[in-house]
Amino acid sequence: MEKKLVGIVPNIEIVREDGFPSYQRIYSNEDYIEAAIHSGGIPIILPYIQDYPMVKEQIKLVDKVIITGGSDINPLYYGEESEILGGVIIPERDNYDMMVIKACEELKKPILGICRGIQAINVAYGGTLYQHLPNKNEFYIQHNQKSRYDVGIHTVIMKKGTKLQEILGETIVVNSFHHQAVKDVAPGFVVCGKSKDGVIEAIERLGGTTILGVQWHPEKMFLKNKEMESLFNEFINKL
Repeated sequence: MEKKLVGIVPNIEIVREDGFPSYQRIYSNEDYIEAAIHSGGIPIILPYIQDYPMVKEQIKLVDKVIITGGSDINPLYYGEESEILGGVIIPERDNYDMMVIKACEELKKPILGICRGIQAINVAYGGTLYQHLPNKNEFYIQHNQKSRYDVGIHTVIMKKGTKLQEILGETIVVNSFHHQAVKDVAPGFVVCGKSKDGVIEAIERLGGTTILGVQWHPEKMFLKNKEMESLFNEFINKL
């Protein structure tokens, strides 16, 4: 079977070193790379470009795209002002994510969104986000864990009949590193999984090219967890 080229959206790090003014570094956590390789894919880190025709040429080169975790999405994208307890916003990352999603739509390239990635997908297609879960009394589960990255700390109940439920099963245990989450689900998408306090943990598109989003970090768990391993295998090789 021919190996799939997997485009991985990187992040931005603000670097400050002695003798240098601060500068920006584009990087990807190694876990995303290793997950793609482990599943038989060939990972390619996609450098940021703030020009849509060039972004579209980037996406033409790959078969699948993983939109990774990262900073908060600017709430102005979904018609809200930034709340006091909101996090860091990086305009270049916001703009690039939106252009990548647009290019994938036009070129019919499947997307897997992870953590920030599920949020970017939801916002790009017209949904909204909770800006800070601890402000909402109904959410009582620890969603920004203090345990090791590969440790699952809460359960997710999956919706029967969805692609993600078929891959992951009816109930899974996930890690959790976020303070924002999907609020209003974008038109054309369905909720595939929720935590027991009601936070949306997984979505997928109804029909069309495959678009999946998960709020946890499967790339931190796949080496010790068969469900997370299956998620990457299915996305890269079959969907």
